[in-house]
Amino acid sequence: MKTKAAVILVLLSLVALLLPKPVAAARLTLSPTQGIVGSGVSIINIASYGTGQYQVLWGESRQVIAQGSTTGLANVGFTVPESARGKQKVFLTVGGNAYDGEFTVLPSIRLDAREGYVGNSVIIRGNGFNANETGIAVTFGGTAIASGIVSDRLGNWQATLKIPPARGGSVTVDAGSATTPALEVDDRVFTVIPRIEINPAAGGVGTLVMVTGSGFGSAETGINIVYDGVRVKTGIASDGNGSWQGNFYVPTSAKGGHRITCYGDVTGEALVAGVSFSVSPVMKLELASGQLGDVIRVGDDFWASGIGFESNEGGIQVTFDGVLIASGITADARGTWAVQLKVPLTSRGKHVVDAAGNTTRAVDVADGTLIVSPQMEINPASGGVGTEVTVRGNGFSSSQPLMVSYDGMQVASGQSTDTRGSFSLTFKVPKGKSGDHTVTVTDATGSVALATFKTETSPPPVPKLVAPEAGSKFGMVGPAVVAFKWTAVEDPSGVSYVLEISGSPEFTGAMLRKDGIEKTEYTLTREEALPDGSYYWRVRAVDGAGNESGWTTGQLFKIGGEWWIFAVILAAVVMLALIIWRVVSLSRRGWR
Repeated sequence: MKTKAAVILVLLSLVALLLPKPVAAARLTLSPTQGIVGSGVSIINIASYGTGQYQVLWGESRQVIAQGSTTGLANVGFTVPESARGKQKVFLTVGGNAYDGEFTVLPSIRLDAREGYVGNSVIIRGNGFNANETGIAVTFGGTAIASGIVSDRLGNWQATLKIPPARGGSVTVDAGSATTPALEVDDRVFTVIPRIEINPAAGGVGTLVMVTGSGFGSAETGINIVYDGVRVKTGIASDGNGSWQGNFYVPTSAKGGHRITCYGDVTGEALVAGVSFSVSPVMKLELASGQLGDVIRVGDDFWASGIGFESNEGGIQVTFDGVLIASGITADARGTWAVQLKVPLTSRGKHVVDAAGNTTRAVDVADGTLIVSPQMEINPASGGVGTEVTVRGNGFSSSQPLMVSYDGMQVASGQSTDTRGSFSLTFKVPKGKSGDHTVTVTDATGSVALATFKTETSPPPVPKLVAPEAGSKFGMVGPAVVAFKWTAVEDPSGVSYVLEISGSPEFTGAMLRKDGIEKTEYTLTREEALPDGSYYWRVRAVDGAGNESGWTTGQLFKIGGEWWIFAVILAAVVMLALIIWRVVSLSRRGWR
């Protein structure tokens, strides 16, 4: 047993002599000795540390960040892994030897884009900040645009930035906090590119387009908007951040895309990314006489214009509520055309005018709209009472009952419009005053049209007095009833008469007036009997329209006899009575 133990001790001693002796960890030299996460670090002349398999370990956790064989290598490199800000341990093991060193991690930021437009979203990442650091803020051109950021345990963080309004060119992006000064963080540069945006991006000729510019020079002047190479707006100036707004109306141009660009006194046109405005065809309607918005009726002339069609497009047709009203039209080189038309027979309300060509579809054309109002005419437009008047109208609502009134009095009803809102009817002019009268036609939906009928204003002839004749006498004693007659007067509207009786030849304070006498005579009633005296009478004619003739000349007549006639008669009666009495007396004596 002792012999075996001695042999084992001898063998172990030999093995110990053959194995390399362990070396205490020596100082490791790195190049560089500080840097940011992701940067490269070298261990120069690796052979001086030993040969064989090697490993590079990082931090207190001994994270393996590089390994391999030193064979054929002059230097060994590694990349700084994600780590918190400050000094980090670096370990190297090679050929049984161990070394350590220190590397100082510096804070850094990086952007996922180096250039872009105002309003773009950009991701910014931070590395090498303190573990769980709070209050980190990002500045853009010196102005904070993100704050309250917190790093993780390895000092990493991430934020999404929206590029704020800024002048065009290079702008510094930085980050920091109360514990990590921004001065320790290498800046990044973001290049703001000038650009324009438009709203809307499509529409017809004449559309008002708003243009917004950003990334131009600070307070830049002389900015121009260019449409297909032609300046359409000038004299625009940007604000201190290089932003501005302007607008223009799309000029006459053919269907399709049209390039819009800009330039200013500082910003050249080549630096600005152009945008495209898509012209779509539209219909434009104008009254041949007046302007759109005025009352439009069936039969009125109007211009239909097409804008934004294909250059020199042929086969263009115009429809009214889907019905063809014009064809064979050809656009010019700018895609425009025009044709004069009449509003066809149609009902009241909104109607669509559309167009299409060989290449332009009707569904692609912005429709035009006409709002048709009702109208009517009467024939004849003047005449007397009883005249039969024909009323024709169109532009009313379709298949609706109608009412016709004359100065507000209903004169016809029970008829309706046809399916296209048209009608024809008649009525007779009722009695009324002469002059202008309003004829109104209304349908059940509220469609209304007016016309004027003028009744004649010629007075009827003056009648002639027949009886009593001038100087006629009536009665002896007490009131007398008198019968009056005159000649007839003719008028298409009918005639009535007015009789006046007065004790004055001037007819002041007439004693009796009778209106509306239909015949050519009038006899006083017992209640109207005239007492003794001298009287004058006259007559005038009034036609159905209220026109009055002149008065006849007043004619004298008397009621009662002269006093001396009564005296003579009385004396004669007395004498006759005496004579009769005398004869009777003598006769009686002779008989005796």
